[in-house]
Amino acid sequence: MMKERCSIIGLGRFGKLLATILREEFSVVVFDIRENHGEAQELGVEFVGFEPACQESTIFFCVPISEFEKAIRDAAPHLRPGTLVMDTCSVKVHPVEVMQRELPGTTQTLATHPLFGPDSAKDGLRGLRIVFCPLRVDQERLDFWRDFWQRRGVVVVEKTPDEHDRLAAYSQGITHFLGRVLGELNLSSTEITTKGFEDILGVIEQTNHDTWQLFFDLQHYNPYTAEMRDKLVQAFNTILAKLDSR
Repeated sequence: MMKERCSIIGLGRFGKLLATILREEFSVVVFDIRENHGEAQELGVEFVGFEPACQESTIFFCVPISEFEKAIRDAAPHLRPGTLVMDTCSVKVHPVEVMQRELPGTTQTLATHPLFGPDSAKDGLRGLRIVFCPLRVDQERLDFWRDFWQRRGVVVVEKTPDEHDRLAAYSQGITHFLGRVLGELNLSSTEITTKGFEDILGVIEQTNHDTWQLFFDLQHYNPYTAEMRDKLVQAFNTILAKLDSR
């Protein structure tokens, strides 16, 4: 029995992880601006051109947030009626606005944010989470993808794009910001390292494995991260002032 096909646009760190997950149930085709046929072969998926990748009935966009609008605009003329388009961006207001503006009304759209990546999923998906922001998707397909992730132990959380970004600014946004700041200190374990310090090193390692582009995009495309950074600076200065006052 032949597997249903789906495609991934963008074969970066998360695109590769997603390919390994999807291939359990799908025949997966991928496209990336880097013609990395060898990486696709190692993953057990098929590398195709951009237009053929846009012809599948289900398409995941795993491109950087800053490149998402161009990718969607380029793909739009090639999409077939009924195609389900899903983004995997770490912000939601921006990609939702892009998909609503650029995609034909004949397509279906489901905004998603997998709250995991290659590092956090290295020991399996169970207990990890993914956010769904349903836009224009029929109930059958929404239920299918909810069940797809739940069968793997992933918790599906539904939010509006604005709710997602407001919360993410103070969870993911602040984690990546502090991880990058602490990464500038070149910290390392010593023989008197505490468990709390090891946890901090884990945050540094996880956030600094991601590309600078992802960090930059997280800070610039979430409408609430500037406010988060301002409050973080205020909190930092408050603590310094309390120390100085003693």
